[in-house]
Amino acid sequence: MAERLPKALIHRNVPGERIHALLATFDAAWQSAAALASYGPRQRWAAAAARLAADGWPVVDRPDRWRQGELTVRWEAVSP
Repeated sequence: MAERLPKALIHRNVPGERIHALLATFDAAWQSAAALASYGPRQRWAAAAARLAADGWPVVDRPDRWRQGELTVRWEAVSP
């Protein structure tokens, strides 16, 4: 996911920054969805995105977008 960050956030992916917290939370969600790996990366990604939303991150898109590998979070949550 980090490869798709806007340029304004790429160099801010360090401990203490909000974008780093988002990526760390998503990494934990990805790990917790490991049991779904046998169903393919789309199912695992969607489960991780759902957990990210459940953890309180302002995810603005829907599960049908997650299955396409997309994830959108409000800018205010990660802005430098």
